Amino acid sequence: MNIQTRSSAKPSRFAAKELESYLVRMGCPSLSYQLDVTDLTDYGLPAVTDASLDDQYYIDVNADRQQILGNNPRALLLGVYRYLTLIGCRFLRPGKQYEIVPTLTCLSDFYAKEAHTADLRHRGACLEGADSIENMLDFLDWSPKIGFNSFFFQFKYPHTFLERWYSHSNNPLLTPVKWTMEDSERLMPALNDAMTERGILQHRVGHGWTSETIGCSATGWDVEEIEFDEKTQQMIAEVDGKRELFHGIPTNTNLCLTNPDAVERFSDLVVAYAKENPDTDYLHIWLADGVNNSCECENCRKLRPSDHYVALLNRIDEKLTAMASSTRLVMLLYVDLLWAPVQTKIKNPDRFVLMFAPITRTFEHAYSEHGELPAAPEFHLNHLQFPKDIETNLAFLKDWQKMAGCDAFVYDYPLGRAHYGDPSYAGISRIIYKDLQFNRQLGLNGINSCQELRAGFPNALPNYVMARTSVDLSLSFEDIANEYYEAAYGASGTALLPLMEQVSSLFSSDYILNYGPRVNAELAARMQQVPAVLSQIESLIHSRPADQNPVQAHMWSELRFFLDYTRIYARIVELSASDHPDEANALLENEFKPLVHQHEMVDQGGLDVFRLQHILAYPFRAQRP
Repeated sequence: MNIQTRSSAKPSRFAAKELESYLVRMGCPSLSYQLDVTDLTDYGLPAVTDASLDDQYYIDVNADRQQILGNNPRALLLGVYRYLTLIGCRFLRPGKQYEIVPTLTCLSDFYAKEAHTADLRHRGACLEGADSIENMLDFLDWSPKIGFNSFFFQFKYPHTFLERWYSHSNNPLLTPVKWTMEDSERLMPALNDAMTERGILQHRVGHGWTSETIGCSATGWDVEEIEFDEKTQQMIAEVDGKRELFHGIPTNTNLCLTNPDAVERFSDLVVAYAKENPDTDYLHIWLADGVNNSCECENCRKLRPSDHYVALLNRIDEKLTAMASSTRLVMLLYVDLLWAPVQTKIKNPDRFVLMFAPITRTFEHAYSEHGELPAAPEFHLNHLQFPKDIETNLAFLKDWQKMAGCDAFVYDYPLGRAHYGDPSYAGISRIIYKDLQFNRQLGLNGINSCQELRAGFPNALPNYVMARTSVDLSLSFEDIANEYYEAAYGASGTALLPLMEQVSSLFSSDYILNYGPRVNAELAARMQQVPAVLSQIESLIHSRPADQNPVQAHMWSELRFFLDYTRIYARIVELSASDHPDEANALLENEFKPLVHQHEMVDQGGLDVFRLQHILAYPFRAQRP
């Protein structure tokens, strides 16, 4: 076997190394592979808008020619992984232990041909939850194997997500480890190297600019007690007549964006970061987290927060242009900023990317199922209600698009909270599929998924669907899901999938998100149907073929835990929806939590127990509000 590449780029060299590694494991054919980065229009593929962002690959491996090409180094790596998939490899979850690498016995088994341009430009995830360094590195390694091309690290350092895991605050069975900011900073080079080696498009920061502007730490959502000097205090947003940290949390504290000192300090911080981190492809410029916390001073209230935000963005653009920086800036449509500016416009659309983040949306319906779009609700400074329906959220997007005129993607949350309301993940996977199928119709060009990285229980179908669909919109949901289930569960996978979809149809993501009435007789009745479907899954577990590979054996063993998990979960929802909150909470505390605590010791990467417990603290609290 001989593998050559004329491209000296790191991702190209990594692609060659990866191809050789997998081919050796598969049987080491006597073939000579040529890997290269080149313009692919001569190979029948269409011209793209930007070859550095819009991925294309060309695969032609036969007896006479063994060629894998990409239009950029990252696309070459994507082409290598796609070739490996075409000849039988499967990448089912983050972590090499969830890879299926077959042994091939015939030379023709290594032949494959495919040429493709990724249908959506933006394809990736954003860090959330509680994560170890291994979780992060495994997800970065897995991302291009399924078709993702980007990753987003929130904050300047992912400290809060690492600290959540290593402190083990939500699992008494694990021994806490003291985790410091210095530990997080020390790990950053390894994460940077993992992305650079794979050519992953790097999204950075987002949260933290406002708190850093006023001299606070910007690592998470902790409460801080700080005394400010007069100049700094005047930079803080005035809310209810006071200029102070919003509920004591710097990350949730906005600025007075008509204060020139605040604008200059904020913009200088962005420019300094862009200069010091030239590998950043997309630098996210966000205001404070939280809601109804914008400045109410006499000057700021003359315009909407989004008007002041766009003026700030224009100032940052001016400074980046002056230093000849090509860094792309991501502007955020989120909570108070969903209401589009009415007087201020982006001056240089080529610099910016619009990011639509409808965090309060329902996941009971897909974007394609929307009705007539209404006018956006009236804006009332710091007295805003945030819509759950698809239509109003899309109305906000349309208003922004009229002003922005730039590239755009959705920053969505199906695996940030809503997936906990769908224990089998089959329903949320179909919503993801439908949303991405409709992505272009919304004037968008992809997705960045704000999510737990540890979203692999009972399997990682949602992320697999997200990646495969955004690469190839021609695929049907059934194509993707059946392929995944057959790989994960063998011959019985196609019988298992409809049962998992039945489980999904009985649950409600909105209920777990605390949307709608807590007492819901119809939902309670559906929960009573869950045990019967679980019994059918249990029968399938007992009757499945015994000759599975180790990965499939593990996936089936996870289903045994899934049965216990879902039976108890359904009973908790039934009790809550039947107006028995005390009993629901008792079951949550006494049976469900100990169950997931124990399971985290067995399969840490599949289920984010910290985040799960955080989410369930709201819909199932003992006392009704």
